[in-house]
Amino acid sequence: MELDILGEVEERRGTARTHVLKSGIAVTVDGTQREACVIDNLSATGALLIVEQPEQLPEDLVLMIDGENSKRPAHIIRRNKGSVAVSFLTREAAETTDNGWVFPPDHDKD
Repeated sequence: MELDILGEVEERRGTARTHVLKSGIAVTVDGTQREACVIDNLSATGALLIVEQPEQLPEDLVLMIDGENSKRPAHIIRRNKGSVAVSFLTREAAETTDNGWVFPPDHDKD
């Protein structure tokens, strides 16, 4: 976001965020660590997660949102006190990383 000279905020995200306040779980790629979270806002490309210990989460994780039957691979793009911002990964982006991602056959299909 940028502030113009009139004090209005310019949105630089590619997709609009929605304030949702849903519960979820951030899971490590290998499934060995789970961290409860609250999803504060959500878009098609990312989310803001409220977590107790943001420094404990790995760079790459899987977000599971209560009430949804999906697992969203994500990468942390920013850490703040009590929260992390994540960007959701497409199959192509995840396959270029060396983190053990395994996608179900229908992952990117709506």
